[in-house]
Amino acid sequence: MTNSFKTLAWVIFEFVLIFILLSMPSSGEPGKGWVSFILELPFADKVIHIGLFGSLAVSIFFHFEQYSNISFRSTRAKAFSLIVCILFGIGMEYYQKYFVPSRGFEVGDMLADAIGALLALPFFNWVKHYFQPKEKSI
Repeated sequence: MTNSFKTLAWVIFEFVLIFILLSMPSSGEPGKGWVSFILELPFADKVIHIGLFGSLAVSIFFHFEQYSNISFRSTRAKAFSLIVCILFGIGMEYYQKYFVPSRGFEVGDMLADAIGALLALPFFNWVKHYFQPKEKSI
């Protein structure tokens, strides 16, 4: 299995995971347990959205880095990836509004999705620079 196929499988997995997580109806009542405790913290929902969509964007960036064609590693490809992530976040909010019981449309969630995707770009560039093999000088 090639690296580009593995990273594509991971990207598809992340899209499906986000869809499943954002399709789960909320219970509306506080529960008992550590998951409910974390979700009751202030802005926990927004942090989760930032993490999910930041992870999605990073996985797309890593997938495009596997290709030998330079156009997949260009700024344009990264911008396209960010646009896809942001539009997916907006689409998921509309999906929640009309098709998921007890979930609604929140502009704050869309902003958190966009922030997560946008923060992924400098993080990806830092990781790429940090782990890139250094050339030895003579």
